[in-house]
Amino acid sequence: MKSWSDKKKNFKSINPMRMNELEAVAQLVNAIHQRRLEIGWTQKELADKVGLHQESIARIENGGSIPRLDTVFRLALALGMKISLHGMEEAAATT
Repeated sequence: MKSWSDKKKNFKSINPMRMNELEAVAQLVNAIHQRRLEIGWTQKELADKVGLHQESIARIENGGSIPRLDTVFRLALALGMKISLHGMEEAAATT
């Protein structure tokens, strides 16, 4: 599995806000991947629990697909994880 730092080298020019979003998703996906390995589930087992195909789990884990937040939540919930946000700061309004 490619690391996030390896993947982001492939991005040429990307909006800093979008980069922050991608980094947050990458952190969540990495945690989900680690948890899946810790409990000994295959990608197929996780996929079956959340109603996805094994190939979808593989794409999410290797960075080939950026999952929606509801998908990340379903994956985490199936693995017995709780997603919480810490250190949130009010974003500056852009107009």
